[in-house]
This record gives sequence, C-alpha cells and structure tokens, in this order.
Amino acid sequence: MFKIIAIITMIIDHIGLVFFPGEIIFRILGRLSFPFFAWGISNGYSKTKNVYKYGQRLLLLSLISQPFFYLTISKESLNICFTLFLGLLSIYFYQNRLGNKIISYFLLLLTLSLPFFIQLDYGLYGIIMILFFHISKNNIIIPLQSGLTISRIILLPQSFLQIFSIPSFFIIYYFKKYDFKINKYLQYSFYPVHLFIIYLISLI
Repeated sequence: MFKIIAIITMIIDHIGLVFFPGEIIFRILGRLSFPFFAWGISNGYSKTKNVYKYGQRLLLLSLISQPFFYLTISKESLNICFTLFLGLLSIYFYQNRLGNKIISYFLLLLTLSLPFFIQLDYGLYGIIMILFFHISKNNIIIPLQSGLTISRIILLPQSFLQIFSIPSFFIIYYFKKYDFKINKYLQYSFYPVHLFIIYLISLI
C-alpha cells in the first residue's frame, strides 16, 4: 500500500513540477511520497536476506535513472535513488556491520557529510529521515520524524512545503500492518520509466 501511495504521489509531484509549476497543489500532494520511500528503505534493510545485493540494486537504479532525472527534473542534482542508497548505507554503518565501531561511525559521519559537497534530492534531510526510521523502530516515529521535518523548515524556511509530509508518518505508524508487496520489477522500473514518459510528453 505504501509503495503505491509513494509512486502515485511522486508522479503527481513530477507532473506538477514539469507541466504545472505554478499549481502548488501538485507539490503539496508530492510531499507525501518521500517518507514512504524512506520507511521502505529502513524496512527493506530489516527484511532483506542480502543487504549487499539490496545496496547494489539501489546503486544501479540510481545510475540508470540519473540521465532521465537530468533531462526531466534537474541538471544540478543527483536523483532521489542516490539519497535512498546513502540512507541504506548510513543504516549499515550505524549498525556497525563492519565490526569496528570507530571505522563504522567515521564512515557514517562521512556519509552524512556528502550532501554538503554534492547536491542530492532531499539531501541530508532525506538521509537522516531514513536513519531515524531505523533508529525509532516505529515506536517514536511520529514525534521523531515530525520534529525532523519541523526543524528543517525552521532552518530552511523555503522548505515550508515539507510540513505536508507529516501526515505520511501517521499513515505509516497506524497502517504499517496493512502494507503489501508489489512486483519488484515494477518497483524498481517505475522511477526511470515515469521520468522518461514525462520527458517525452514535455517534448510534445
């Protein structure tokens, strides 16, 4: 269910960004999408049998999607899949999967510092949200994630639209037991495919 909501609201967001930049309702609905993707990465980390293959798929998707993101959305930043990949990486280091806390936490800090040097969709805010989903274990998800969002708005007033992402945290908390799987090929292909379709339509 969450993946379907995330996909639909992301498509709405991108349609508004490309075709109706003056209509704020598209961007408001689009703010609902990222928390679902962030939660999906945290949940996927907990359930995957092979975190290395999971990370490889995310990185490959990031690389495949970048040309379409460049053509359709932005020529200045990396696409959201890179943010999701770095979020997964931050959980990996936080869990000390390398077996050395000093090295693991150093690499975690390095991962969290990357948005200061490269432009990412959702940036540090996105990576920390994924990490917070993992840390909270859904017990304090609403105050923790809502606080993160409000802090970002205070620090970056131009990000006021992020306030509309908060309902997603409540949906995740109260309806997570009703979530269901979707075809993994659809799950991984929709992002570059929908960007390509939007790009083709924009040419027309």
